[in-house]
Amino acid sequence: MKKILLAGAAIMLMAGTAQAQNITLTSASASTGGTTDIAAKFLAEIAAANKIATIQVQGGQVLTKTMVQVAEGKTDISAAFFLGNFLMSRSLGPFSGLGKKRGKELAGNMQLLFPYHLAHFVLVAYQSTGIDSYDKLKGKIVHNGPPRGGAYITAKAVIRLSAGLAEGKGYTGKQIAWGQANSIFLDRSVDAAVRPATNPASWMPIYSSAGKVNLVSVPKKAFEGKAWKKYYSAPGNVPVIFPVADLAHYGDKVRIVSDDNMFRSVANAGGTMVNKNMDKKLAKALTAGFIKNLPDLYRKTAFAKTSQFGNIKTENFNFCKAGIKFHPGAMEAWQEAGHKVPDCTKP
Repeated sequence: MKKILLAGAAIMLMAGTAQAQNITLTSASASTGGTTDIAAKFLAEIAAANKIATIQVQGGQVLTKTMVQVAEGKTDISAAFFLGNFLMSRSLGPFSGLGKKRGKELAGNMQLLFPYHLAHFVLVAYQSTGIDSYDKLKGKIVHNGPPRGGAYITAKAVIRLSAGLAEGKGYTGKQIAWGQANSIFLDRSVDAAVRPATNPASWMPIYSSAGKVNLVSVPKKAFEGKAWKKYYSAPGNVPVIFPVADLAHYGDKVRIVSDDNMFRSVANAGGTMVNKNMDKKLAKALTAGFIKNLPDLYRKTAFAKTSQFGNIKTENFNFCKAGIKFHPGAMEAWQEAGHKVPDCTKP
């Protein structure tokens, strides 16, 4: 009898393993080498190593598109920016074509596995251009993200709030997919870029190898004004302030421009999200695997900690204003790992 039970247990285990190995998921991320891309590829690595699922990752995507695909059940997993979820729920901005009823329904389909800061935004230009402040973008050609993407929305706001310049009037905006973003900067097709960055930024070695670079902070006076405060308190946005000394690793080829040796910016809070209909056990296994292996991510990726991987505190993500909810399986994984899940994020 004991042998029969053991044999039955072995067969069930083998069946479960086979079933896990047969699960194939699709995943989308934004710029290659950035936070969303690292998160997607690391999750795929963990899922494969633990025989949870095979995840096919497609990078360089526009998140406003892939978020809708996840909400509609056409893609399994996508990086998402929380402001996008808020805008989708109200059919605003790049989601205005959905209509209010459809937008609210789709936003309600999106649930979180784990959060992180997608990036904070910086002004970067070669020193040879003479651009060392946001004011000097006047009359220039500026790369400000992919067409209709979340980065595009934020970059335009950062320029407007920092220098009072509107696209088309104060400067000429250049939108291009992330795959071509480095090329147009290197060949000087644009005078500058206002774009997402991690610390350190994966693209900086490429830029600085072609010339000396200015990396510019938001001016202190503007950042402490009413308009900026309102903006970085909005759903899905988080203020970022850190010492210029934290960027010393770039070396002499990168000049950090700041009013008072503090670097100021805004970060897009976001995370890896799935459709609410994802199997609870699968969502839990993916999230638990990611949490368990965070030390490995910290070793592999220099910016993992500064991007807030492993943190789910409300003050770091502004969850509540954006209406973000954890997937029930993910919530259990975080709780079992000893984290307090914010009440407003409970499904």
